[in-house]
Amino acid sequence: MIEGIVKIVGGREKKLQHGYPWVQRGEISEVLGALTPGALVRVVNFRNETLGIGTYNPQSRFPVRVLTAADEPIDRAFFEQRLERALRHRQRVVQDTNAMRLVFSESDGLPGLIVDQYADYLVVQVRTMGMERLRELWLPTLIERLEPKGVIERSEMASRAEEGLEPFAGVLHGDAPELIEIEESGLAFLVPTDAGRKTGFYLDQRENRRRLAAQVRPGERVLDLFCYTGAFALYAARAGAHAIGVDILPDAIDLAEVHARRNRLEAHWIVENAFDWLPQAAEQGAQFDWIVLDPPAIAKRQDQKDSLRWAIWKLVYNALPLLTEGGRLVVCSCAYQLSLAEMLDTVRLAATDRTIPLFLEEITFQAPDHPYLLQFPESLYLKCLWARV
Repeated sequence: MIEGIVKIVGGREKKLQHGYPWVQRGEISEVLGALTPGALVRVVNFRNETLGIGTYNPQSRFPVRVLTAADEPIDRAFFEQRLERALRHRQRVVQDTNAMRLVFSESDGLPGLIVDQYADYLVVQVRTMGMERLRELWLPTLIERLEPKGVIERSEMASRAEEGLEPFAGVLHGDAPELIEIEESGLAFLVPTDAGRKTGFYLDQRENRRRLAAQVRPGERVLDLFCYTGAFALYAARAGAHAIGVDILPDAIDLAEVHARRNRLEAHWIVENAFDWLPQAAEQGAQFDWIVLDPPAIAKRQDQKDSLRWAIWKLVYNALPLLTEGGRLVVCSCAYQLSLAEMLDTVRLAATDRTIPLFLEEITFQAPDHPYLLQFPESLYLKCLWARV
């Protein structure tokens, strides 16, 4: 039920008409109605012409999140239609796995909602007050359409505080095993449901893992830094490489060891801070044919971007001496705040400071079940540079 009207400043409505789903505070000229946070609102221009229907939260940096440009009810049928469209896309682009992102927030027309499928289970994240208020519409839709054994919520991100929401984790439907077994490209992985980065597994790197495995040659030495539960390293090991995985989380390394045993693969695992480990390895004369650098986001806000650039520079600077001649470096950033141009510049500076020529061979992005909506630049967040010494 629409509770009020949000009027947009004249001249600022064009980006909404072009498909951008967020409205900033300074773009709002008037709010009509006694609105509670998360309320459904009609968004109009200065001539009172409807631009769309969205949710409104005055506490948010982006008070309005547009759900639809049409003048249509936001009901169960709306969510059923959005889910069906999302599922059709995944059926087309996702192969050889039973784990995928089913709903990617704004890119699937459902701002603030993430839904990941791990085998027979769903893991959801609710990022906005608006989607929290609409829970009674989207949750039954997910359960009825997909019939999961369990639905687990992992809404623990710090950004919920900006929406006036407390962190939350719990079982919404059915049961929740401690570990869910999934398959990807013939490899078996266990996804933790009560802990873990993101919703338990880095689904967005699926195609990049496959790309690495296709290029690694038997006998090559592969270093997977920030390896988490070892996926990149295990893909390389199956290709015949000697793989090492490094991560600061002991629990993640424990699970990586379990993954190696379950897949009958050999890899060496190290619990260590990657920033500290790299210079130590250089002092010991370690050499690798491949190094994968996939650090956590670090920068969640624009004012943290310099810290991220410094971190990437330091990682690349310290990784380059460990590469053999002709060795390959894969540098990833999952922070939207760092643009592709800035990332290229940061890697270039690190190589220049080492006086090591570095050739860019390829640029890749997130897997297609995390679709990039061109009209919403924020949806392109994962960037990977594939370079050769």
